[in-house]
Amino acid sequence: MSTEKAVVIGTGAGGLTAAVGLAQAGYDVVALEREKQLGGFLNPFKRRHFHFDPGVHYVGQCDPQGDMFRVLERCGLDAGAIMAPMDEDCFDLLRFPDCEVKVPKGVERYRQNLLDLFPSDRDDIDKCFRAMEAFRPILRSGSAKGAKLRGLPAVAKLATMTFGQYLDQTFSNPKLRAVLGAQCGDYGVPPSRAPALLGLGLILHFVDGGAYFPRGGSGTLRDGLVDAGRQLGVVYKRRAEVAKIHTHRGKVTGVSLTSGEHFSADIVVSAVDPTLTYGRFIDADEVPRRMRKKVDRNLPSAGSLCLYYGMNRDLRDHGLGSFNVWDYPTWDVENAFCYALDSDEIPDDFAFFLSPNSLKDDTGQMAPDGMSTLEVVTLAPFAPFAKWADQKAFKRGDEYSAFKAECADKLRASVERRWPGLIGDVVVEDVSTPVTNIHFAGAVEGGIYGPAAVTEQFGLHAYRMNGALDGLFLAGAGVMGPGVVPCLVSGMKAARMAAKSRSKRFGWLPMRRPAHA
Repeated sequence: MSTEKAVVIGTGAGGLTAAVGLAQAGYDVVALEREKQLGGFLNPFKRRHFHFDPGVHYVGQCDPQGDMFRVLERCGLDAGAIMAPMDEDCFDLLRFPDCEVKVPKGVERYRQNLLDLFPSDRDDIDKCFRAMEAFRPILRSGSAKGAKLRGLPAVAKLATMTFGQYLDQTFSNPKLRAVLGAQCGDYGVPPSRAPALLGLGLILHFVDGGAYFPRGGSGTLRDGLVDAGRQLGVVYKRRAEVAKIHTHRGKVTGVSLTSGEHFSADIVVSAVDPTLTYGRFIDADEVPRRMRKKVDRNLPSAGSLCLYYGMNRDLRDHGLGSFNVWDYPTWDVENAFCYALDSDEIPDDFAFFLSPNSLKDDTGQMAPDGMSTLEVVTLAPFAPFAKWADQKAFKRGDEYSAFKAECADKLRASVERRWPGLIGDVVVEDVSTPVTNIHFAGAVEGGIYGPAAVTEQFGLHAYRMNGALDGLFLAGAGVMGPGVVPCLVSGMKAARMAAKSRSKRFGWLPMRRPAHA
């Protein structure tokens, strides 16, 4: 057994798979988490008998050719046992003032839904779906190499434009542009600032193989990954806040905590925001000047304002089911969330996302019989909450409590206007803000997606997985983009890259069914 040591910083999605991958490669692995619970945004919370998931509302690619299936398989887990399929006829309902669009499983089914609603726009719709078909093999890592190469020309063209530019060039009907851009909240930037590859890729990620939700909630996924690591000898340390990544002559040598504890390391995989890795954990004179400049101009992603309800009612009687809702007060998707990146004010009306997680969970574990959970999510700027960022949770004072309540009232009023009577018979309720994300997930400026997924920070402009120092590797949203699946994949890829850098044999363990399968 190798005595080489690896330290993983952060136990979000990328950190958990990185720890498993490094242990599979023979490293002695320690995974560090600054909070009292592992998982980052995979960590659920409970209020009385209701379970809530702040960071997981659905994922795609859980079929055998999909990246979610493959990365769980490589961790010895069975995606089919862990993930429950959502409504195949409509896993996302896109709701506008005078129109509802159902997003189903299946590219051709979605195309037909759009043709039924917008029959005079057939040519534009077909053009868009031809682009998706060309992009499909490249999006899936398990696709044949020849198919990937055939799609390269179309993808190369997409790589040069924003999603907003692509929609403007493809659709003459502004309502269709709104429909195709309506899931932009999944990556947190309006179409005009999102890469076209991300906008189309997000749609395909879900439509191609359907949408899924972890059985029992996000804790099931988190616990399966942690158990897989423990079986391989990974040591997880909670309340372990990193103070410094130590280096010697351009190579990492270890990690020390604010408590003074030190861990020597041949490999460090940092699965937290890259601006923390390069801007806080490593001495400035050890970070290349170009990287320091990149950190200085980094734009964090938008934060979130979330309402959590446990209700003594079955939400299926109120129009919901095993699907999400994207609800917009106007057809102006472009301006629905743009305030969240650069404003210092909270709007009076919101576009929002409804996630009835207890209805997506086919095990019935998330709420008592006959009851339901509902999470109402919208994007929110950091600036209005900045003054409380450094204060301890539950001790931010009356001014913060009053402002949080005011924001929650505005969001709930938006829901009530467009879904009258949906929220009622409330047993428990809670609210989270951007500063909540800082406290529980270490999110820079409360951002829920790491660095903002704008064109100048995505793809070739993102942070590299192979770090700026020998032995340093990165995982997480800052490397492969926002979302649960990209983060999970990034951790396994970082582990593989680290192992190859040490000329190690890197073989996957055979699939092992988790105990709860």
